[in-house]
Amino acid sequence: MAYVFPIHQSKPGVYMPRNHHPHRLTPTQKKNGLRPVAGFLLLAFLSLALPGCGDKEAKTTRPPAPVETGQAVAKDTPVALKAVGNVKASNSVTVKSRVDGHILRIHFLDGDNVTAGQLLYTIDPETYIYTQQGAQANVAGDRATAEHAQKDYLRYKDLFDQSVISRDEYESKLTAYETARKAMEADAAQVGIASRNVKFTQITSPINGMAGSTLLDEGNLVAADKDELVVINTLAPADVQFSVPGYELPRIRAEFVDNHLPVLATPASSGAKPSEGVLTFVDNWVNPDTGMINLKARFPNDDTALWPGQFVTIDLILSVQKDAVRIPAQAVQRGPNGKYVFVVEDGKARMQPVTTGMRLDDEVVIDTGLKAGEIVVVEGALRLYPDAPVAIKKGPGSKPEANANATKGQENS
Repeated sequence: MAYVFPIHQSKPGVYMPRNHHPHRLTPTQKKNGLRPVAGFLLLAFLSLALPGCGDKEAKTTRPPAPVETGQAVAKDTPVALKAVGNVKASNSVTVKSRVDGHILRIHFLDGDNVTAGQLLYTIDPETYIYTQQGAQANVAGDRATAEHAQKDYLRYKDLFDQSVISRDEYESKLTAYETARKAMEADAAQVGIASRNVKFTQITSPINGMAGSTLLDEGNLVAADKDELVVINTLAPADVQFSVPGYELPRIRAEFVDNHLPVLATPASSGAKPSEGVLTFVDNWVNPDTGMINLKARFPNDDTALWPGQFVTIDLILSVQKDAVRIPAQAVQRGPNGKYVFVVEDGKARMQPVTTGMRLDDEVVIDTGLKAGEIVVVEGALRLYPDAPVAIKKGPGSKPEANANATKGQENS
């Protein structure tokens, strides 16, 4: 039975029992008050004793932590420089007209693959045909004049040889003949120009490649060497331009001199496979503003996986590290003493310090600390501690099964 002690009140008007003292208990109060004090002490003792027993029992019966594991494997691993590159057509031509005129016909569709020499546009040739015919007529008249002047020259030459005419008369006929001949040659050149202009009304593709969208439609007036008609890009092969830090230049030059350095280009799209090419160009200066140096690689691109203007991830492979130990990158943990992994041995997780090398996609190279074949924890490391029992998950959705040694330890406890 709980006992409530009376509170001493000194305010006037409040009734106080006679011979009452706030700090003194009556014999009845003392008798009744021993029971709650003893109960309180008993509860305090139990509260101190029971948690210790509970912790010991919880510690010995703690279930194994479910984890997913991976195996350290030895693979030949490329030593590569990472960069971001931009795809460019190996050859790109912007087609323009070399003569003025209206577009009579377009002979291709947007996006067609075209070949060198294929007809693309026809410009109205009428004006240039007339010009050609006029130049040909001038040549015919000049030829007749030159032939007549030649006859006069030859006749006067015979007379001059016979001393019948003066030298001035002979030289005047010679001059007339030379003038007529040169005039005929000049008009013949005009015929060539006119013929060329007629030919230029048939606009053909200068390269093999893919045509873009035509920029002017049929009926439009084209200005010579001004208006753009279509852009043609050569997609196979394709070039990729990228930049790397300038301090990597000695490593690149050391390998580039003797070897064709392989380059992998991976588009940003999901599941894309890398395209293989070779390094073809190293710029002759390092940009002092950025500290970067420009490089270029060429790819066969027969499958047209690389598209002009596309951004890709570049791996410039400098060498290959033989039998490098690799594990999933998420298995590596970081602690106050550096990086470590949990190695699973005999159903328990052992902390193992490691030093890491370069990272390749979802894997990382372990320089020291692991050997090929060891099993490391990939998921579930947050629940682990040194020598913690673990249960390896068999697959997604399956229940973890504890290792036999871990189960045996639970039964003994």
